Amino acid sequence: LPLYFSHGVPALASREGQACAALADVLLNGLSQDRVRRLFSHAAGRSRALQDLPRSWALGLQAGAALFELDQWLRALDEASRLRTDGVDPRPILIPVLELLAQGPDAAEQAGAMLLETPARALWSEALRRAPSKALEFSLQELRLPDGRDAGACAVWCPANHLAAAPRPWVRLLGMTTRSWPRRAAEDPLIPSHVLSHGTLDPDPVTTQDRRAFQIITARASGGRALSRSRRNAQGGILSASPLIPQGAGVHALKRARIPSHAFSEADRLLARADEAAISPALTAANACWRDWRSPAITAHDGRVRADHPVIARAIDRVQSATSLRLMLRDPLAFVWRYALGWRSVAEDDQPLTLDARAYGELVHELLKRTVDTLEPRPGYSRAARHEIDAALTEAVTTVSTEWPLKRSVPPLLLWRHTVDAAAQLSLRALTLDEAFQPGTRSWTELTFGDTEGAVAAAGDLPWDPTTPVEIVGTKVRVNGSIDRLDLTAAGNAVRVSDYKTGVEPKRADQIVLGGGAELQRVIYAMAARQLLQDNPRVVARLIYLGNAEPRVYKLPDVDQAIADIAGHVTAASVLLRQGRALPGPDARENWNDFRLALPASPTLYFQVKQAALSRAFDDFARVWSCR
Repeated sequence: LPLYFSHGVPALASREGQACAALADVLLNGLSQDRVRRLFSHAAGRSRALQDLPRSWALGLQAGAALFELDQWLRALDEASRLRTDGVDPRPILIPVLELLAQGPDAAEQAGAMLLETPARALWSEALRRAPSKALEFSLQELRLPDGRDAGACAVWCPANHLAAAPRPWVRLLGMTTRSWPRRAAEDPLIPSHVLSHGTLDPDPVTTQDRRAFQIITARASGGRALSRSRRNAQGGILSASPLIPQGAGVHALKRARIPSHAFSEADRLLARADEAAISPALTAANACWRDWRSPAITAHDGRVRADHPVIARAIDRVQSATSLRLMLRDPLAFVWRYALGWRSVAEDDQPLTLDARAYGELVHELLKRTVDTLEPRPGYSRAARHEIDAALTEAVTTVSTEWPLKRSVPPLLLWRHTVDAAAQLSLRALTLDEAFQPGTRSWTELTFGDTEGAVAAAGDLPWDPTTPVEIVGTKVRVNGSIDRLDLTAAGNAVRVSDYKTGVEPKRADQIVLGGGAELQRVIYAMAARQLLQDNPRVVARLIYLGNAEPRVYKLPDVDQAIADIAGHVTAASVLLRQGRALPGPDARENWNDFRLALPASPTLYFQVKQAALSRAFDDFARVWSCR
């Protein structure tokens, strides 16, 4: 049935209101790429300032860059203009608009005139008239637009005073309780009754208005009238009927489990109609999942799938990385979610106050790479003096501090500088860790291997072709990645690979080989170096923890045995997945797990119920998690 709202509809529910909301979001909360893109999606091609803005204005901007500052926007647009090949330069149009938006709420009136079309501009002016520009968030929420329907051809939803002004033959009155209607007249807090009589101050109190409206509405409701009330309030307290309800009127109580003739929503309808809910595919699947999660047996909702599923087979046959292999060994269910189904965790859009552990590690590795690349081949990292290392690191810090905000979200400026300084200190520890090198030793950082798709171009000074495939010995599993650091002697008879860790050193770090499937990079680095370098050089693989006061270095005691172990573990994991046992492993129980949201809301109880069944399903494979 068509419904007419006599008091209007929220302005923010309209396209013009959303354009105003997008502009207010930028002015009140500051520049960001997401906010600016949202605003331009409303204003581009329709507003005076952006009428000639090309549709490809954002070409070349990094999607992950937050761009919270005007200076970051200017540098990002300059960089994007150098990458464009279509000859279009949107900067003459964009920069004046961004400079205006960067002024914040003080430029609200001018920004509305430039960036909003006529209907939206009228809403913007009304919002500024009602409240200061800093309160746009609230004034826009209160704005309402006239309902475009014909009131004479629709059912009307309206307050009682509107209905009293235009009575109807068929009426239903809601909220007929003592607390709701008629409303009670309260004493004026500024002029109490003993100072000035309430009747003198307000000759037509709200209670009298409500009673008069009720009489008019019911007298003109010739077709029929229904008086409706709730029996309890939101807190569960009992409510009594309004005194306006006639004595002896017929009462029809509607029970909670009734089948409603009119449902508030689809969920309301299914809640009241159990027969229909029972045949709903979505509810049937949800009920089956609820029961299976509480069953002590392994079910399809725990990760059991049919054997040799083609989607899982494709995920196993793809080129793996240290991250994907860790999921395969320590959380097979998450491996399927991530690499077979393509699930990803949602990136946070807000400006972070700190970098997470992964991003912080990437920052340190970026500083190391730029520093070593600056020193190589002249004077050479192995031959560089301390002051040359310091100068190269300072140059890397300056470059990264400028470029990272153009590529990803970073903390506010002061915190960002502190973060970069802390990362530089860790980088300096790593760079000055090894004081003695053999003459002619070359060093590389972030050295790519196994890039069979050719995403990284081969350079002439690399020790190998990065597109050459690398396989785990004894399996058909291919791997790729980038080595944190590789040192190669001039004779080519010895190579050292290093895996840097920016976190705190764990207990018994000297006993770690594979770490139960959690520490694979060092072994994979050694395996790649052994396969890609000629003459079968002697390989030294190191794990270096930079988070302590002094870096701690742990060498892999037996590289050959570690490579054999990882081959056996990966083979066992592949067999497990191909048999259809994609079950949650030990990493699924950790709080930092990105896929925790897909697990039951109470994972502790869930794993208690499933513990015995999971142990039987994993069988001998569980020994992988207890290995050193």
